[in-house]
Amino acid sequence: MAATAAIPRIEEKERFISRPTESGSEISRKIRSQGSVCLRVLGGSMTPWIRSGDLVFIKRFDFARVSTGDVILFERDDRFFVHRIIGRVHNVSTRKGVSQLVTKGDALDGVDAPVSAAEFLGRATRIHRGHRHIDLESFTHVLLGRVLAHSSRMSPLLYRPIRFAKHLFPG
Repeated sequence: MAATAAIPRIEEKERFISRPTESGSEISRKIRSQGSVCLRVLGGSMTPWIRSGDLVFIKRFDFARVSTGDVILFERDDRFFVHRIIGRVHNVSTRKGVSQLVTKGDALDGVDAPVSAAEFLGRATRIHRGHRHIDLESFTHVLLGRVLAHSSRMSPLLYRPIRFAKHLFPG
C-alpha cells in the first residue's frame, strides 16, 4: 500500500505497490523522520471503506492518543497493514500497564494480533479515490469509524454470504 515506497513481497490479503527504489524500512524511516507518507492500497481487507487502488495519507501520531474507530498503519514482519482500531488491551502484569491496539480489516472475519507501539507507524487522515477526497478527521467520518469499529465483530454475518454468493456466481 504505498505510492512512495516498494514492498518486495506481495501478500494475499494486503498487497502494496509503489516506487521500486524504496524498501519497507525506508517507508518506516520516512514516516518517523518526515511525519507522513502516502500509500496506495491494494487488497480488499478494508472494503468498502478503503478500496483497492485508493491513496491513503498517513500522519505520524501519538500511540496513546489513537482511539477506537481510527484507521492506522502498522508494520509487522516487513509487511504493512492499514486496518481499523476496534479496541485496546492492557497488560496489567507489567508495572506500567502497557497497552496494545486490537485491529481488524473491516471486511475480514477475524482480528489481527495486538499491535504494539513499536509496530504502530501512524493514523490515516485522508483517502483519495479518483477525483474524490475523503477527510477521515471530519466529524461524520470519525463518528462512522466508531460505529464500524463497534459493529466490526459482526462483519462475518455480512461478508460471508457475499463471498459465498460470489463463489456460486463468479463473474
